[in-house]
Amino acid sequence: MWQKLYFNETIEAAIDKVIKDGLAYVHHDTGLITPNMGAMSARANWLFSGYQTMGRDCYLWHSIMFTYFGLVPKYCLERCYKVVVKVRNFRETILFHRLMNAASAHNNEIAPIAGKSGMDERTYTEEPWNAFIYADGLEDALSKYHHARKLVDECMEDGRNIRIIIKRSCTEFERAYGPTDQPFWEGITKENLDFQRHLEDIFSGQWGSAVQPDWLKNKLTFRFIKWANTIGDKSWLDLYPEDFLTMKAVTYHPQEDLENGTGKNQNDGGA
Repeated sequence: MWQKLYFNETIEAAIDKVIKDGLAYVHHDTGLITPNMGAMSARANWLFSGYQTMGRDCYLWHSIMFTYFGLVPKYCLERCYKVVVKVRNFRETILFHRLMNAASAHNNEIAPIAGKSGMDERTYTEEPWNAFIYADGLEDALSKYHHARKLVDECMEDGRNIRIIIKRSCTEFERAYGPTDQPFWEGITKENLDFQRHLEDIFSGQWGSAVQPDWLKNKLTFRFIKWANTIGDKSWLDLYPEDFLTMKAVTYHPQEDLENGTGKNQNDGGA
């Protein structure tokens, strides 16, 4: 293989940076640069459900090929669709995650659902929470959309007012290369496909389960609670009814409404 490799200073620098940043390591047995599994990170933003869909290796394709090499892989261009359930707060995020794992009890045709639910800290998205169901192509996405709609409507409180949409590929790809209805998305070029295959000779994928162990889900849920509390989302108290986070400061300023018990020395949230 090494005789076929070509030397490019930019590519070599990107390979070094992937390893330096801790996203991957050189595997002792295969000699390939192997990504550290993002789903198993104790700092992950997502609770994963089910298994990765066949032919999908998001951590390698997104976190490494796109982020470090600017490449949108073939599958991402041509087959990646997502059903997005627009959960509105912590409570809905956790309940939908539970629902994804229990969908078979609802006789749902898409169980087990492969996807993720969690906190969305990206500054270029509109919502602080999101839930995604992975689909392979538009036809599959439309089928899963209708099943998800039924599941949410029947099993979640106020479910009919929770929006569900279908989107294509990753938001980061759209930001870099334009809306997904533009010519760029018609298919991968031969040059980029050759480049992807070159990277596949260097990097190993991480196929298989994205199922997180219970201790990790517990840790990530606590991370979500802290995020919810920070953004003023008190819906977490519906599921965990003791406010063990918020510091209530003693206040001393004059109060206008003494009848509501807001006089001197009342506890109040403060800095």
